[in-house]
Amino acid sequence: MEDEYFIARGGRFAAVFDGHGGAGVSGCLRERLYRALVRNLRKHIHGTRDSSNSDDYDIYGEDDDDDSSVAFPSIATRIAALRSAFEEVEAFVIGNDIFQYQGSTAVSVMLHEDESGGRTLVSANIGDSRAILSRRGKAVDLTRDHKPNDEREKARILAMGEHIEWDHYSKVHRVRNLSLSRAIGDRFAKPAVSGEAEIKCFPLFNDGDEFVLLASDGLWDVMSSQDAVSFVHRRLNAEVIRRNTGPTGNTTQTPLRPQDLEKAKYLRRRNMARFVANEALRRGSGDNVCVIIIWLDDMDTISSTST
Repeated sequence: MEDEYFIARGGRFAAVFDGHGGAGVSGCLRERLYRALVRNLRKHIHGTRDSSNSDDYDIYGEDDDDDSSVAFPSIATRIAALRSAFEEVEAFVIGNDIFQYQGSTAVSVMLHEDESGGRTLVSANIGDSRAILSRRGKAVDLTRDHKPNDEREKARILAMGEHIEWDHYSKVHRVRNLSLSRAIGDRFAKPAVSGEAEIKCFPLFNDGDEFVLLASDGLWDVMSSQDAVSFVHRRLNAEVIRRNTGPTGNTTQTPLRPQDLEKAKYLRRRNMARFVANEALRRGSGDNVCVIIIWLDDMDTISSTST
């Protein structure tokens, strides 16, 4: 299993990492990225103040710290801290010979809340894992897949004098034998395969923004962004009924009581990532599938799975 994921308390930072060549780099990202984010955010806020214990620091200001600048760091501060975190992990991986031929994608979302209650999603991506938003049932891509045949990636690679090849067997474009144009690690393929995170911001709307879904390419190989959103909505809104089998073997269906209906809907939300992953496998995905779903109207209800 080379897929890893990380979810911070309350789902306000979540990330998926899809490793290749081994599980070392994806595991390193799971262990180090959020800690580096916390450490760098505290450094940005407090300057040179000692941050040796910052792994336990609450970056959303919900501890007992009275400093309003801690409770509401600017979105620019969060972005700078996030970018620095990716750079730190990349430097650590590149500096270790054991990871020379290993790499990983990384896709993350971070929630920024301002003093007026406005919410913004900050997405970061390296590679071809993807994050999407469901907005009134329509998919909004929060990230761009970094593949060698993407126009911007292609221009960057060719400007370096590198070559992009078509793999007739796998039916994918490759640079330095990799089917993605950005990754953490893969020292042998630098700088053609970039380790730079692409960071974007998306204002959230209380009316219509439903959930965020992050997944490795094992899902996106067989489902489009809209396919995934539509599947979640169909599964979420399917009629919930109770089936009763009588003494003669006959089956009857009755509606659930209101309290049972709410419990059933809650369980659907909790298990939705597994439903999505199983659907990807049913559609023929031959890769590991890692999925996280964050429900924006209930940030404490997170659904996640890795197959």
